[in-house]
Amino acid sequence: MLEALGLTDDEAELYVALVRSGPSPTDEFDRLPGLPDLPASGALEGLVAKGLLTRTAGEPAQLIASPPDIAGEVLLLRRMQELQLARAAMGRLSAEYHSSPRDGLGRASVEFTDRAAVAQRADQMQRGAREEVLIFDMPPYVSSAEDGTALGNDCEMDQLAAGVRYRTVYGQTSIEQPGGLDRIRRYVDAGEDARAMPRLPLKMLIVDRRLGIVPALPMDTEHTEGSALIHPSPLLDGLIGLFEQTWSSALPLDLVDEGHRAGNELDEAEARLLTLLLSGLTDEVIARQMGVGRRTVLRRARHLMDRAGVVTRMQLGWYAAQHGWIGSSRAAVGAARMTAGQSGCGA
Repeated sequence: MLEALGLTDDEAELYVALVRSGPSPTDEFDRLPGLPDLPASGALEGLVAKGLLTRTAGEPAQLIASPPDIAGEVLLLRRMQELQLARAAMGRLSAEYHSSPRDGLGRASVEFTDRAAVAQRADQMQRGAREEVLIFDMPPYVSSAEDGTALGNDCEMDQLAAGVRYRTVYGQTSIEQPGGLDRIRRYVDAGEDARAMPRLPLKMLIVDRRLGIVPALPMDTEHTEGSALIHPSPLLDGLIGLFEQTWSSALPLDLVDEGHRAGNELDEAEARLLTLLLSGLTDEVIARQMGVGRRTVLRRARHLMDRAGVVTRMQLGWYAAQHGWIGSSRAAVGAARMTAGQSGCGA
């Protein structure tokens, strides 16, 4: 941990040993308890140069570790100053990068990102988020190893824990992926606001309303050649507007929590089934997601419909909204749209 202050591994281990042992004569140095097996002379000189260790002039000379709360604070402030200088330098380079003419166009609002760098760029964008990340999630994903949101997921849990808000709209094809709903629920449980739509117009990631990334080619193309990085511009404003419009009509995917808040009318399995039903999935896909047979799905769906006193799944969506099984009448409109065209809706 002390390496973050600019210490080498050897210096950090030696400093900890000296702090724990107290002042130590130099001729007994090699008998310090907890002394790491390291080239001591170089580490000693490094600690002296950093102000973490004092070597007295008397005989025998003493090695005295500087108080961590004093010397450590000085090192911390020094590192912070160095980081601020580095940040300023990167800011100047960034301004130069974006102001340099590219193909005679000057500063561009759209920057092409090669396919090999898409995952890294998306991860960097998310890790730089301070307030909110907006996502349209749909396959295909950047790599087969991805099992999270559209353009990267490893950092989402960290960012959610740090207080960054995530709003993700999942396309039906995302939910249909093997284990799709379980994957989504992990993020919902961690704090993600998730909603679903039968179809999304494109994959998209927007960070703090200042930077976005979308595929550079249509989704139905056979080759994924890269993505377009969108800087502040009317185009980015339009993409944010598209997200907000889609979000407002999408179906919430936190039905388990809402079911419990509504008085435990649904148990977890029933709420999960309702989520899948209102997401517009086929009975076969729902059966795979729940690990049951298609007949079981039909029987449980019929049980929910009987409880609601309705005869179609579209009516079930309206009933669920009106009786607190889902969040709002607006969600019911989305549920009705999703279920209206589903085969076997009266079964």
